[in-house]
Amino acid sequence: MKKTAIVIFFILLFAGGFYVYHQEQKERYNGMTFIPEHSEDVPLYKGLKPKSTEYTIDGDSWQDILSFYKRVLPEHGWKEIYVQSSPDSTEDGAGFMSAWQKEGQEWELTINASYFHSNNQTEVVFDKREKISATNWIENEPVEICINEQPDRSDDCFKMTDKPTISKIVELVNGASDWNRERTLYSGISTIDFGSVSVEVYYEMDKGIYFVSEKGTKWMKPEQEFFELSRISKEY
Repeated sequence: MKKTAIVIFFILLFAGGFYVYHQEQKERYNGMTFIPEHSEDVPLYKGLKPKSTEYTIDGDSWQDILSFYKRVLPEHGWKEIYVQSSPDSTEDGAGFMSAWQKEGQEWELTINASYFHSNNQTEVVFDKREKISATNWIENEPVEICINEQPDRSDDCFKMTDKPTISKIVELVNGASDWNRERTLYSGISTIDFGSVSVEVYYEMDKGIYFVSEKGTKWMKPEQEFFELSRISKEY
């Protein structure tokens, strides 16, 4: 009888410990839509610790974290859709936003990070969401387009009539991802008039390109081909 009571005691103790552990794990990951530790293809950056809806690490580590994921995610089959980082790495809340897709996945992974001076911590959020769409702005390909390299200095634009070049520029603009979030400020600005729609182009050569029109906002990586075709930058 005594032995039975001891066995029951240890069973209850084990069950209680397991329940407490389970609850702690549940609270630790509460609110997260994606947990790297539970996946096989998204490694967790060393030192990151789960804390409710995000992961944290002491110190200013967002640039190292970005470099880590830009290196390891492609090794696991992920394709970079966009990466945007703060132009001023010293400002409070500086960090990056990124989105990744994988063949066969019906969703995309986002990884965003920010460093906050007040608590000397970098916060990282992993999220699982629907894939970004790309809406066609230009349905009918124009015979000519008019490009103004510096609209803040002049209203003049140069007309482009080369059909293959126009076709490729239209393809790049239509293929850019729809952007429904806050825009990062880019210093370069140009305009392209396609006839049916006029598009403002904001860019940084090493960061990205925003297309803004009455139809909304789009974003794409700083494709060299776009700069070469449009000639909006003096570097090409």
